Amino acid sequence: MVLSGEQWLAQVFRPAVAGMSRARRSAGPVSVDPLRLLGSRLAAQVEALGDTGVLTDEQEIAALDALEEAGIRSSSASSVSSSASVGAAPVAVRTGSAPVVPREPLGPPVLRGVLAGPRHLGQLHGRPVTLISAELWTDRFLVDLCTDPGPEHRDRRARTAREQLEWMKRLRRGQATERPNRAITGSALGDLTWEPRDEQGTGYRRIGGSGESGDHLDRQRMQWSPAPPADSGRLTLLARDTTGAIVLDAEIPLPRPTT
Repeated sequence: MVLSGEQWLAQVFRPAVAGMSRARRSAGPVSVDPLRLLGSRLAAQVEALGDTGVLTDEQEIAALDALEEAGIRSSSASSVSSSASVGAAPVAVRTGSAPVVPREPLGPPVLRGVLAGPRHLGQLHGRPVTLISAELWTDRFLVDLCTDPGPEHRDRRARTAREQLEWMKRLRRGQATERPNRAITGSALGDLTWEPRDEQGTGYRRIGGSGESGDHLDRQRMQWSPAPPADSGRLTLLARDTTGAIVLDAEIPLPRPTT
């Protein structure tokens, strides 16, 4: 059976990456290397299909990026950080007074309420930031935001994709070349440090999150612990850029508990 490039990605590549990602998350330190070996073999198939024209340039780059983001592709070059990485997420707490840390409940977290969007929160570099949803749990709260990254971001992504493709072609020809830095495209929301505040001065810590960055959508889903105090009606969410300047100051109403 002959498959088109998109059919191969859908029927072979993506299920294989998903399966190896699940195996990697549950693997011990001894079994990670075989997964990376399989990832390297899968990368070789992607590159071969790209060389023969079965995959387009965009499909080839996206497939190789997926392997690296899943952590199952060996690379001799420097690793690229992911905007969805929880471990590298900035942590911020309120300063100027001793933080109030409510006792976290025992047992599994329970969803108590959801505030559905869309809700306009303000402007970031002249473009609206929208609250998709806010979730209140017994031990945490989550905020889901999105914005349009803008035409400058799209231009940088296109230029970076071209540089990455040219680098891969030179690498296959055996030419020594420095790998381009794909991190320069950045993320409109993911590159900021987010700091929630309430009237009680609760000390919140970032415990997770994920990001999605494309040509027309930049999205961040962030979670902090503990849950806001019961008498808090809203949170103030501050965003700071790399210089420490506040670029967004938004109020987020807390969902009403339903349990």
